[in-house]
Amino acid sequence: MPRPLPTTSSLQAAPSLRRAPLASSGIQPDQVDGRLLYATLVNGRPRVLPTWLLITSNRHVAAGAAMLLGGELNIEADGLGQSYLVLTSHPELDVLLDGPRAIRLRMLRRHGSTILRSCDSHTQETLSGKQPCQCPATFRGRWEAAKTGRGCEPLVQVTIRLEADPSLGLFLLSSATWTFADDATKVKAALHRQPDTPVRARLLIDRAICLTRRGTTFAYTRPTITLLPTG
Repeated sequence: MPRPLPTTSSLQAAPSLRRAPLASSGIQPDQVDGRLLYATLVNGRPRVLPTWLLITSNRHVAAGAAMLLGGELNIEADGLGQSYLVLTSHPELDVLLDGPRAIRLRMLRRHGSTILRSCDSHTQETLSGKQPCQCPATFRGRWEAAKTGRGCEPLVQVTIRLEADPSLGLFLLSSATWTFADDATKVKAALHRQPDTPVRARLLIDRAICLTRRGTTFAYTRPTITLLPTG
């Protein structure tokens, strides 16, 4: 089974900068019971999967997820120990979100693998310290700034529990896509209006066929998140 794509928490500073990298402000893998991924590396190349991949270091969690979600269970070993990978048979998962704190959005400016600055819409943390956030106020403004190469790009982290069995634990999904960041921003705003209780949502690996102006077709795959009706 190929190794998963690296998360932001695994990025290291470029030696040429000779300065300490920014402290990770995101959720760390050791703070959750496992991770959800929709992409892996195959022969050194990223490949988007048609169904969700669950990774955990807990074999009991892996066995429970494999039984619950079906699919293929594999074991991957390295110098740090063993990981259990469950390639599920589901492109969509019904999950529980534990209020607005379940969704975290950061805006990052990178130089290669080094994070130069990290913003949360209020405070901007840089290699030199902290200052008020310089990003545009609107989501579209941030996207347009990023297109010019001047702005930050999103990193969304969502912590979920499987609705079918919340006792399996807390799982982390990270995505750097603009569309998922847009979805997550809207969901987080809706969660602020909900009581502070678990809210049902759906994660989907959405695959669409797009047509360019020149008549070329290509498949576009992205994760989505939406709230499910209550009651």
